[in-house]
Amino acid sequence: MKKLLIFFLLFTASISADAVKLFNDTPFELTALVQSANGKVVAQKNFAPNEQSVWSTDQVSTEWTSVYDASSSYTPYTVIWRCSYEGYYSVCSDVASGAMVTANSCPGAKYCKPKPKKDKNDQTGDSKNQDSKTQNNKTKNGKATSCKSCKGKRRIS
Repeated sequence: MKKLLIFFLLFTASISADAVKLFNDTPFELTALVQSANGKVVAQKNFAPNEQSVWSTDQVSTEWTSVYDASSSYTPYTVIWRCSYEGYYSVCSDVASGAMVTANSCPGAKYCKPKPKKDKNDQTGDSKNQDSKTQNNKTKNGKATSCKSCKGKRRIS
């Protein structure tokens, strides 16, 4: 009877899913990456500020992008909080299954650079350069031309 009970407990323990609770307790949009002990990224999800979610090895019950293969053990996990634009916010290592991880509880820079804003006048990134090309393409009467051979030639003395 004891052997049957031990077998049953081991069997139910092997089919239970690992889970990690994550909470973005920052004012920044972050991406959480869950990395296995062997360095493989097993899941990732974008988080809005103050959003929380649970990643589980039971892929049916999770909305995460997940690449989990249950054929081997992945614990302990590493949770990487990456900024939406550039850089890393924080990293927690040695995360056990069932743990709650917040972005501010992990060591790291704890700051995200804001995305650079485009200038309204500079839609292509070279509006000043475009203006100088247009000026170079004007003939003596002030009309624009696309003729490269019509431009004045520089004399080298």
